[in-house]
Amino acid sequence: MNETMGQIIRRLRRERGMTQEELAEILGVTFQAVSKWENDAGMPDISQVVPLARVFGVSTDTLFGVSDKNDREEVMKILKEAQSCLSKPLNSKDLLRKYRILQEGLKQYPNDTVILTQCLETGLALSYPENGDLYDADNGQTTYKECIRYANLLISHSGNTSDIMRAHMIMVMLHSAYGNYKEAHQHIEQFPTRADYNIHVMYRYFAHWRKEFDKEIGSCQFANMHYVEAILNNTTQLAAAFLKTGQCKDAIKTLETELALIQCLFEDDEILPPIHYREQGDLFMLLAEAYLRSGDHEKALENLGKMVDYDLIEYEKITDTTITASPLLRAKAHEFYIKRIDRYVQTAVKLTDKRFAELNGDEKYQRLIDRINKQ
Repeated sequence: MNETMGQIIRRLRRERGMTQEELAEILGVTFQAVSKWENDAGMPDISQVVPLARVFGVSTDTLFGVSDKNDREEVMKILKEAQSCLSKPLNSKDLLRKYRILQEGLKQYPNDTVILTQCLETGLALSYPENGDLYDADNGQTTYKECIRYANLLISHSGNTSDIMRAHMIMVMLHSAYGNYKEAHQHIEQFPTRADYNIHVMYRYFAHWRKEFDKEIGSCQFANMHYVEAILNNTTQLAAAFLKTGQCKDAIKTLETELALIQCLFEDDEILPPIHYREQGDLFMLLAEAYLRSGDHEKALENLGKMVDYDLIEYEKITDTTITASPLLRAKAHEFYIKRIDRYVQTAVKLTDKRFAELNGDEKYQRLIDRINKQ
């Protein structure tokens, strides 16, 4: 049996985690009007159809029950084709191919928030100057301007709070990187003072009072995963900033504490997850750099050795079924073990980075290189 328009609106609203009140506020109508639509007691005015489609990121045909399934299938094909462009290690040429496929898909489905989000994320990778080899210097400025348009579309039309805040975050990063500080500040002002209350924390309270304690445990573990990622991201950036300002001792202490935290969280696991691979770099590599810059060659080599050990032995043991035993994080047991292509860098590339040039000629350093070359 085909869905009515009211059923379609209810389904799309719920899929995006919106209340009737939130949808009504976005559209400038009363929540009673939304309720009538969803109960098929009334129909949206024709002037509301396009705004509704934009909020949900679908075509107007979808609201009328036309080609919804086919559209979804086509969108999934576009996303799959775009993702298939990537290979390990990730490089800017493959990333640019993915970006172009997504852009073509967006021409066909201009209101699809999934394609929009992917365009924005891929555009960020290509246009952010500190992305190393992924930064596309030839097209960076153009891609940056395209990202502004994608972000504005998401902020204006998405009903998903996470997508909206991620768009604001990307704009803070890119506007700042390209010197447009006034615009960056405007996006900063959209963030709440506190960010520790997320959907999983709310479900924690909800489950607690319903005495659904298994669900409460899962919600707590989901929230913990986000907190762990946030701590690691912030701490790594702190260490990188210490390095840039020559505060090597503080960088060393920060990175060692971060690695100790990972060790503590996953002490019951035979294999540590590859979460020391951060956007700012491999933590062992950053620590080796900090020790080298402070004059301690032995400690630098020790951490490069740990990096090689993990890459060649532990990382290769991880499979699609590897999970964590940690009671703090068990609800997302596999999440930490996903081999993210956007963070993986070949060991040889890391080991022979120019920052370790002064180790050339050192026997221990050469043995590490030889070990890599034998693989």
